[in-house]
Amino acid sequence: MSLYLLMALFGGAWLAGHFGWRRLRLAGIVAGLAFLVVAGCGALPKLLLRAWQSPYAQRPALDWAPSNAIVLLTAGATYPPGGPLEPGHTAFSRIAETVALYRDCRQSGARCTVLVSGGDAEKTGESLSDTYQRTLMKLGVPAQDQVLERRSLDTWGNASYARAKLRRIGADRVWLVTSAHHMRRAVFSFEHFGIAVTPVRADYLKGVWSLAPSTYNLYVTNIALHEYVGMALYHWYAWRGRGGVAIKNSRPAED
Repeated sequence: MSLYLLMALFGGAWLAGHFGWRRLRLAGIVAGLAFLVVAGCGALPKLLLRAWQSPYAQRPALDWAPSNAIVLLTAGATYPPGGPLEPGHTAFSRIAETVALYRDCRQSGARCTVLVSGGDAEKTGESLSDTYQRTLMKLGVPAQDQVLERRSLDTWGNASYARAKLRRIGADRVWLVTSAHHMRRAVFSFEHFGIAVTPVRADYLKGVWSLAPSTYNLYVTNIALHEYVGMALYHWYAWRGRGGVAIKNSRPAED
């Protein structure tokens, strides 16, 4: 999104120059350079993420109920040459947090089920939940303690399709695991579908001060802008009163 914005600003400046609109051309160039500096040097990502993530900076106390569901929201996949699908590189912090929660839950003597949520959004031929299940099993979460949700294509769908699964699990408490920058949108989605969750963040992003624009800060800015736009879109979904998944896949979820 950051790249598209820069392309739009500089592209607009080029078009303005082509048509002889010198002031508009100068405004486009100045705006593009200003965005590059403010975002790339760390000010914009720090501003966007500080308040956005702060409610989830500290992990909650692990007050286990008699029966618990740990919902793991997937984060893409990768296909190494000659090998099966694996979770994407940004997903392993979520997986690690899920496994840590599962082990603590089991040690407490409580019942614990991991709900892995994610369909085949990337059209690989395998759902993300199936891909992640293999890794979770290698890390000690047995298949019998996992429930897979294979239909969702986005966060809104994660929440919608989780309802029926959680009813079957019969959990007294639902723990929601995702990245801190994604948590606000995830909590909003689950609460919209009537699912009370205890948020547990995995990774925590922040911008870093830099004398020159850095690709890292532009990457983090891109993530933050994606979340802000996504939240605005989900508020529109909620306002429209849709009880199913996202508009592009709006068939009502089965309960």
